[in-house]
Amino acid sequence: EEIEKEKIEEEIEKEIEEEIEEIEEKIEEEIEEEIEEEIEEEIEKGGSSNEEEAETLKREQEEAQ
Repeated sequence: EEIEKEKIEEEIEKEIEEEIEEIEEKIEEEIEEEIEEEIEEEIEKGGSSNEEEAETLKREQEEAQ
């Protein structure tokens, strides 16, 4: 009986960990998409200061990965 309880707890833990990983991946993808959009907007605006800001956003994206 105790062994069955432990198995169930392990399965639940594993499922929770998998769900957390999926959520983290989705969040990471959303952040990457937002950063890419910001970079594109900054590049479209042009100008050296905007290019610097776009580079900063690009670095942030790389760090998020």
